Amino acid sequence: MYRYGEEVNYSIEVLNESDYDSLMKFSCGNKKLDGFFHKEVFVNNKIVSDDGLIFKAINNDNVEIIGIVSLATSGIVFVQTNYMKVLPAIKIDVFAVDLKYQKLHYSKYSEEEENPEEHYYLSDDIMGKILFHCNEISEKYALVNYVLLYADKNARRFYERNGFTDFSEFMEKEKNMEINENIPMYIKLY
Repeated sequence: MYRYGEEVNYSIEVLNESDYDSLMKFSCGNKKLDGFFHKEVFVNNKIVSDDGLIFKAINNDNVEIIGIVSLATSGIVFVQTNYMKVLPAIKIDVFAVDLKYQKLHYSKYSEEEENPEEHYYLSDDIMGKILFHCNEISEKYALVNYVLLYADKNARRFYERNGFTDFSEFMEKEKNMEINENIPMYIKLY
């Protein structure tokens, strides 16, 4: 196993049919998400996802899936009295890191840092690359001003550490039973 995240040679790519066995070994520790990965992503040996394009963060040395990220087009509905506008956004529908790679400090500096706000993990690095990808989409393919997500209460600090904030009072959250308990958050792309 790795001592620091900087030792992990990984890349982020679109999940494909040849990843079935690797995905079946993936576990983020959340039963609902693991059930989704193991029972719903592959149907008749084909990837099925109505919620977004699924990416994998893959360890290039051993072909383990480190993380799963699902991205989709979306928008933030901004309502203020008689004014309503949809702000162009990309939605991170799923962000999950395998248990073996969770809380893996990126470097010795992070591990030795006394202030927990200064800690930096492999998962932070993956999120940074995803946000960079979203920014690249905005610069090259389609205007996107924001990235949004619905954070599990246990992951709120992770997202705040990565620059996400709660929706403002004029932003409308989705009405969806799967995310009712989650916290709507966003980040403005640079």
